[in-house]
Amino acid sequence: MSTVEDEISTADTEDALIKGSRHSSETISTTERKHKTKCAPICFIVTSAFLCLWGISSLIWTPFYILMRERLRMTPGLPAYEWWKNPPDEVLFKTYIFNVTNSEEFLNNTDTKLNLAEIGPLVFMEKLTHTNVTFNENGTMTYVATRKAIFLPEMNNIDLNATIIVPNWALLGIASYLADQSLFVKLAYNLLTRSVKPQQFVKVTINQFLWNFTDPLMEAAHKVSPYLVPTKNLGVLSRIYSNFTNTVTVYVGTKHGDKKFFLIDKYDGSSDIPNYGNTCADRVSGSSEGVAYPQFITKNTTIKYWRKTFCKMAVLRFKRNEFKYGLNAFRFDLIDSIFNRTKPRKADCYQGTPALIDGLSDISKCHYGFPLATSFPHFLYGSESIHSLVTGMKPNHTLHESYLIVEPTTGVPLESNARSQSNLVVKKLTGFNELVTPFSDTVIPMFWIEYKQMGLPWYIVSLVYFQVNVLPIFQTILTSSLLVGSAIFIYLYIKHKRKQQLLDNKTLVFEKELFISKP
Repeated sequence: MSTVEDEISTADTEDALIKGSRHSSETISTTERKHKTKCAPICFIVTSAFLCLWGISSLIWTPFYILMRERLRMTPGLPAYEWWKNPPDEVLFKTYIFNVTNSEEFLNNTDTKLNLAEIGPLVFMEKLTHTNVTFNENGTMTYVATRKAIFLPEMNNIDLNATIIVPNWALLGIASYLADQSLFVKLAYNLLTRSVKPQQFVKVTINQFLWNFTDPLMEAAHKVSPYLVPTKNLGVLSRIYSNFTNTVTVYVGTKHGDKKFFLIDKYDGSSDIPNYGNTCADRVSGSSEGVAYPQFITKNTTIKYWRKTFCKMAVLRFKRNEFKYGLNAFRFDLIDSIFNRTKPRKADCYQGTPALIDGLSDISKCHYGFPLATSFPHFLYGSESIHSLVTGMKPNHTLHESYLIVEPTTGVPLESNARSQSNLVVKKLTGFNELVTPFSDTVIPMFWIEYKQMGLPWYIVSLVYFQVNVLPIFQTILTSSLLVGSAIFIYLYIKHKRKQQLLDNKTLVFEKELFISKP
């Protein structure tokens, strides 16, 4: 009997242990499940909140906005600064010179007007360097811009040693400069010309015309009056590029914003037009040097462009939409009336003395007082009277107008073409000898130059394309993905919460049944 009782007792004990073990494992499993169900909702909520905040932040501080703000700062080491600091060799300039074809007929009075024939183009590359960069405390950047002309023989088919006939610029220029002086001064000039005996027309090579145009009269006048004749070389490109180094201060950084980005604050230390001082209403301050333009340009924007060789403020206005390099762009044209007289006349600092006719702007102050005027090539858009001065001019809108094609969001110039013509202004010459009087009261075209930005390197085009066309799409996808992701995690949280409630209810029922089933 005791053996049977012992076996029964052992069996009851084992059964109790098995039930206890099962209850214990079920309790542990329930505890772990509760811990997991508590952890999962927190992860869902945190992830959803993070994605939501990131999505909202990407609407306020978009990648596009961040890149545009960084461009304003011109941070060394980043593309905007480095590509400006070492600009690509993309600017060509073409020079066209005028050859007199009827010099003999003009001198013997067979022809009353000079006939000019255009020769060109002579193609050069303009090499631009930026050095001595300094960031100022007032939110500006100062640098030294240097431009040099490099001849491109592979792009030229004109012999630089070929000869042309041109008026004696020294003879006529000095006479015109002295036109308003006293008879005593004019007498001294007449004596000097009789002593030197200069020619009225000179035959020079194209290379001399461009780089080394001298005349015995210039040398004699320089000895007599160095102040009156500060240079003996009238080579047109020599005059332009002999001292083409300038200190420029521009606005950069977020302090001045998009509209003032890279506009000039000071040019060679002044906000006034060089050589004009405060006598001219125009200011170089607020214009662009042409390397970069403000961001977010609109069709109502008036672009002002300062070019030293132009010697006046160029004003460009919207012309039409363009499509270039896969980018929507704006074309701005130099206004037709840029070389006309303005009102009131006393505020027109380019009218000259006496006042020039419409189509010409006096630039003598930029050239030691030498009587020069600038215009559109071939007197394009000039008054009818200007076309009666010489023959041979063939104005053409396509060939002779100036324009800029700019990507409006970034202000990056995609293409530009600046064209201007230099002319000798011969005033009314009274009191002078017969060498110069046949040229009295006229304007003689000398040459014209076309500065053309040929394009942009692929890496600049790619960055602008990405920034303008790709980044906004990426921004939309990113923001949408973040907000949708946040919504998905909210949904998962709600779904998990409901599942947790069902499991909690089942667990409660199971525990009640287990309690009731205990002996």
